[in-house]
Amino acid sequence: MDFDWRATSFDYWEELPQATKDKVLAAGAEDWKKVFNGVLTFNKSWRPLRPVMIHQATYDALGEVMDRLLQLLLETGMRRAKTAGELRKLLGTPDGLIGYLDDEEELGEHLIQSGRPDILISDGVPKFVEFNIGSEAGCVWDTERVSKRFLTSFSDHGLTTLEGADGPVGVQEPPLPVDGRYRAIIDLLGLKPGDRLTTVLRTEGVYPGSDNLEAIVRSLDPYVERGAALGIDGDVSPLIWLETDEDGDLATQGRKVEAVFRLFVCTDMPDDPGTTALQAAVDSGKTKLFTTSAGWLLANKIMLTYLWDDIELLDPADQELVRQHVPWSRLLTATMVEDAVAQQAALVLKPADEYGGAGVLVGHETDPGVWKEGLEDALTRGGFLLQDYVRPDRLTMDLTNIETGEELQVEVPYSVGPYTFGRKAYGCFLRVGSHEHGEVLNLKRAIHVTGPLLVTT
Repeated sequence: MDFDWRATSFDYWEELPQATKDKVLAAGAEDWKKVFNGVLTFNKSWRPLRPVMIHQATYDALGEVMDRLLQLLLETGMRRAKTAGELRKLLGTPDGLIGYLDDEEELGEHLIQSGRPDILISDGVPKFVEFNIGSEAGCVWDTERVSKRFLTSFSDHGLTTLEGADGPVGVQEPPLPVDGRYRAIIDLLGLKPGDRLTTVLRTEGVYPGSDNLEAIVRSLDPYVERGAALGIDGDVSPLIWLETDEDGDLATQGRKVEAVFRLFVCTDMPDDPGTTALQAAVDSGKTKLFTTSAGWLLANKIMLTYLWDDIELLDPADQELVRQHVPWSRLLTATMVEDAVAQQAALVLKPADEYGGAGVLVGHETDPGVWKEGLEDALTRGGFLLQDYVRPDRLTMDLTNIETGEELQVEVPYSVGPYTFGRKAYGCFLRVGSHEHGEVLNLKRAIHVTGPLLVTT
C-alpha cells in the first residue's frame, strides 16, 4: 500500500511542543494511579505518565496492512493443506498438543476472525515479527481501560484538544476492542439476542491474582455487562469450574453452557474434569467455540517462513507488502548454523510454536557461546526459525516510581499490537519496555501494559 510511514513520528508525542507535553505530564502525575489501577503487570516499580499517541491515519494504515497480511497467511496455509490435520502434520505439531483440535476441520476465513500481531517499529516502518491468531489474544480489557482512562484524564484536565506545532490536535480513544470482539463472536457463532455465552479462562498460570478465582470472575463483571448491552446473556467461568451435568450438557456453577468464548491458550491443556467436560461438549457439537483451536496452527511462526517461500507466487503489491513489513524468516537447518554464528548480531532465533517470548534469543543481546549452544539445541529439538533482527525504534517515555514518586525519562523499546476482530481493527496492545531489561517484550520482563490515544490534525 502507498503510505508514508515516516511522514510523522509513529508516537505523535514527538511532534508536540514542549509546553503541551508539560501539561500532559502534569495530568499524568496526578492521575497515573487511576489509569493503571488493576492493570496486569509484573512491574513493581514504575508506571508511565502518558499514553503513546498514534495519528489516526497511521492507525488506519496499520489496520489495512494487518488485515492483508492475515489474509496472506491464511492463503499460505491453504496452498499447502485443506484441513487442520494436514496443516498440523506439515508443521510438525504433535497430535494432542493442541486441545479441542479437529483434524478434519477445513481451513477457511472463520479462523482469522480474531487475532493480534506483534509489531516493532523500525526506522518508522511497522515490522510484523509474529502474528497471534485466535480468540486468546490477550490484554484486551486492560488496554481498553488504559486508553479510556487516559482520555478521561485528558478531559478532566481540559486536554481533549491539544496545542500542536501547526495548530490544534484532537485526541480520542481507538475503536473499542471489547465491543469489537463481542460483535465478531455474535457474527461468527450466529448468536441471537438473549443467547448464552460463557467466557472461559485458564487460571493455573503465574500472572498476578490468578490464584483467586472468585476475585477474577468478579473483576470481569463490567465485561459481562458490556456483552449484555449487545444482547448477550453472559457469564465468566474458570476452566476448572466446567462440568457435565446430569443431562449430559456442559455447565458451570449450575448454569448450562451453550457457547464458549475461549479466552485461553489451547496447548498443554491441564488434565482436569473441566478440560474433559469441555472436550466432550465440543466433540458432541453441543457447544460452539469462539474460536476453534485450529487458528493456533496459522499462528505458528513457521507460517512466516512459508510466506517468504511463496513470495514469488504473490502479486507484485503483496510481494512489496511482505518485503516491507515482514522480516525475512526461514526454518533453521544444519546448513545455516555456520552463517548464523557469523551473522549473530543480525539474527533472532525463535521457537515456532511458543508464545510470550519463551525460548527467543536476540543475537546481539546474547553471549556468543550461549548463541551457538542455542542454535545447536534448536537443531536437536527442531521447529526453530531464524528471523532477520529488527532494531526497534526507541520510545521516549516519562515514568514515575510508584513508591518514591521519582520521575524518570528514559528511552525504551516498544511493540504495537492492534486487535483484529471480524477483520476490523480495534484498540491496541502497547508493550512499553522496561529500562531495566532487554528487547524481548513480554509481561514477565516487567513491561508496561498500556493502550494508546489516537490524534487527528
